[in-house]
Amino acid sequence: MPAQSIHVALTPVAAHRFDSAEEDRLDRIANSLAEKQPLIAEQRRIYAPHLPSGRAGGRFATLQIDDSSAIAHVEGVLGLEYYSSRAYARARHGDIVAQAFPEIPGYLDYQAQRLGLGRPICCPVDPDPDLPPFHLVSSLLADYQAQGRIAQAAAASGDVFWIHPYMGHEGVWRLAGSLQSLLPMPVRVLAPLPAVTQLANSKTWLAQTIRTVLGDDWALDARHAQSVSEAVRLLRAYSSCCSKLCLKLSDSATGLGTGIFASEEIGRMSDSQLPSFVEAWLEEMEWTPQSLPISVERWEDAVCSPSVQLWIPPLGQGAIVNEGVYQQTFYPGQAHVYMGSRPSRLPASVESRLGEACLRLARVFQGMGYAGRCSFDSILCGSEPESARIAITECNGRWGGTSTPMSMMNRLFGDYRRQPYVASDFVDRRLEGVAFPDFVAALDDVLWSRGGGEGWAIVYNVGCLADYGKLDVVALGGSLDQAEERLESFRTIIRDRL
Repeated sequence: MPAQSIHVALTPVAAHRFDSAEEDRLDRIANSLAEKQPLIAEQRRIYAPHLPSGRAGGRFATLQIDDSSAIAHVEGVLGLEYYSSRAYARARHGDIVAQAFPEIPGYLDYQAQRLGLGRPICCPVDPDPDLPPFHLVSSLLADYQAQGRIAQAAAASGDVFWIHPYMGHEGVWRLAGSLQSLLPMPVRVLAPLPAVTQLANSKTWLAQTIRTVLGDDWALDARHAQSVSEAVRLLRAYSSCCSKLCLKLSDSATGLGTGIFASEEIGRMSDSQLPSFVEAWLEEMEWTPQSLPISVERWEDAVCSPSVQLWIPPLGQGAIVNEGVYQQTFYPGQAHVYMGSRPSRLPASVESRLGEACLRLARVFQGMGYAGRCSFDSILCGSEPESARIAITECNGRWGGTSTPMSMMNRLFGDYRRQPYVASDFVDRRLEGVAFPDFVAALDDVLWSRGGGEGWAIVYNVGCLADYGKLDVVALGGSLDQAEERLESFRTIIRDRL
């Protein structure tokens, strides 16, 4: 049977199940890993009323809230304070979307009338003046008037209230308790507990788990350092046996906490220069000895960097769904900084091997209490995909730049595989100061409409349009090649018209 979810539009693929022996092995690993983290059991007790274990019978209301404050070094993302508008891509008619800025003029009309995705309820939140503006959950916890508006909308439209966050950090679960005090119905969180969320997003913990679940060949050759001196020692040890080395923050995203260096450059540094170099890089990354360990890796050249998109139901509520393999794209000159994605063109045998491996990891996560959106990034080490070694490099235990447009495409077309597309960040200074209704008017014939026409572009994450000239765009085509060509032409169209 096709996999289904009341919360998100899933690609209608058959949910995968393992045989009983493999299920038992993966359960044993999950239980062993959870036992080593007593905070999981403690949080399961504290947040028991809000766990996503109960099914939403009858009507339910949902708060969509995108807050990336738990990710290290994410403040380097241009326009991040407006990224909560990405939640509209998955918001249903009547869902409440929280954002720390006023309603975007014209965007709810675009969502409802042009895309046909319904009209969510915008809930502006007063930003906490003592915090960066993208700390949306903390701001909402301090904004009792906004909480009251959310409670009023929820009480009128549901028997169960769900919080569907970008990721399940501590503040989200505290918010569930705060809103529960205002609501007569149960409040549940569609996300892992904070401790499970942190583990899933930790590159150092993931590397150890990959070795346990899949074997050493599936992980990069990496060691973990908790000090500058440890990192220096590991860089010295690796520098003679590979061409590139990598330093990586364990809890960063979009590649902004990653540094890749030539081994020859590292090898030339003196015993005084290398510690200063490492210390300066870690200071730039705002790392301290109290942070999670640094990953020091022997980097390998890759033919491509695929990402597997998964949906993990709460344990006992269905099997994990592999919605597809995607090829990530990166900014020119910054080969590790994420820019966008498109469905993969890898050979079926490679996608199958990678998908099976990621499903095993996800099954362990599910056994530890993970629920919701998840993806695994990897690299194919070698010159040809068919013969390359697959190394899984990180887990995105949250929504992201690939899963968000994928889910939106499922909503628009029933199955994203029916419509070739590519998705990408888009920045152009010509767009600074342009209001969204003016943008739509200028590109009326280019923007796709459910009602028909020749349009082929869909835009979202438009909160940062006027201030930064930035948004996200999905280009459609009769083929992936045509979609990519249209994405390239989008910049020319912007230049000519705006």
